[in-house]
Parts: sequence; C-alpha cells; structure tokens
Amino acid sequence: MNRWAVVFPLVAALGCSSLDEGEGGVVALELRVPSPATLEVGETLQLSVRPLNKDGDSVAAAVTWLTPGDVVTVDPTGLVTGVSPGTGQVQARLGSLTSSLVSVGVLARADTLIIVGDSIFTVPLGQSVSPPLVVRLESFLPAAPVEARPVIYAVVTPVQEVPTRVQLAGGVLVDTLLTTADGTIGTVTLERVAGVTGPDSAVVEVRATRTRGAAVPGSGQRFIIRFE
Repeated sequence: MNRWAVVFPLVAALGCSSLDEGEGGVVALELRVPSPATLEVGETLQLSVRPLNKDGDSVAAAVTWLTPGDVVTVDPTGLVTGVSPGTGQVQARLGSLTSSLVSVGVLARADTLIIVGDSIFTVPLGQSVSPPLVVRLESFLPAAPVEARPVIYAVVTPVQEVPTRVQLAGGVLVDTLLTTADGTIGTVTLERVAGVTGPDSAVVEVRATRTRGAAVPGSGQRFIIRFE
C-alpha cells in the first residue's frame, strides 16, 4: 500500500477568511507525494496536487509543474522521471501561488544482477560449507557497480522441511544483504546442518528489485551446490 506525504504551503492559514485568494479562489496547494520519494534513473513517480480554497475545499484549476536542475523531469500531469543520480526538486504552481519544493531522490539504475565466477560448486566429503556465492549489481549508463542495494538469497531446493538439512550462513533459508562499494556480495555460503543427513544437492536462488518494485534483469539465477 502506498504511503503519501502531504505538503501544505500556508497550512496554518487554511480556513481563515482573511487569506488573499488567487486564481479561482485558490489559497493553497495540497501536494501529494508517494513515500518513499525515491526512484532509479529511468523510473517514474506520480505526484498529484489539489488546489484548495479558504474553506479547505477542492477547486478545479490548472496547475503547472516545475523542476529546477536536471536530476529529474516532470511532465504536465506531475509524472516525475529520474534522469541522473542525485536529489531533484519539484513544485506545483498556480498563478503567483507555489507549493513547497519536494525532494525526490534518484539512484543509479540497477540494470543487471550477475553471478560472479562459478554457479556450480562441489563440497568435498568431510566438509560442510560451500565457497562464497558471489553476485554483483551493475548499471549500464553509466557503466558502474551499484552500491548499497538489497539482494535476496533463498534456498529453493530442498524445499523447506523439518528438520532443516541445509541453511545459509547465519542459520537461515532466506537472507537479504546489501551490495558493497564494488556492487558485490561475497559473504554468503551454504552449509549442511550438523547432525542431520544432508541432501545430495541444494539450489540457492538470487534476486533483486528496483526501487519501484520491478525485478532487476538477472533475478532468478541459481547456484547449484553438490555434496559428496
């Protein structure tokens, strides 16, 4: 469910008969912003505005959208598009009345999730822990690693069972970690649970999502770990 931040310029004066009225009797602009107000380059975020009269009632009026700088663009409907990483600002205007500036954070676009190195490992007899299951998030424009973004690791085979026969480091079947400065996660391993007859093999799936919920290409790739 979306959360909304509501910005009221002149909010303390709403309902006061002494307010000067602008076009169509409008005295304030109620700006509605989805929370969190964060998107990636190329993603969009829909803002909305409600012109209000001195009684706090909606007024039909044509509003203009503005943005200084080049971090974001905004179209006549209030649709914001991320252009470059940074913090953009947007405001609505009606005649001489303007809303407060709203900040919109823009992150580098997560264009692909890749497995670094091998995706199939064999754990020798007498050992119980796999090598690290390494992945990296990358952006294409500009070509760069994507830092501090969540990646989900999940044991998908064997299916959840009691007792658990394999687990990720930390004793869990699903774990979410943030990418490091070079865009990688290199600390996740799979281990057989001590005292339980282990499976012949296990599968770990990795996935990531963009800030507005779309899957990052490359999500769903799998590591296969075989136990001797």
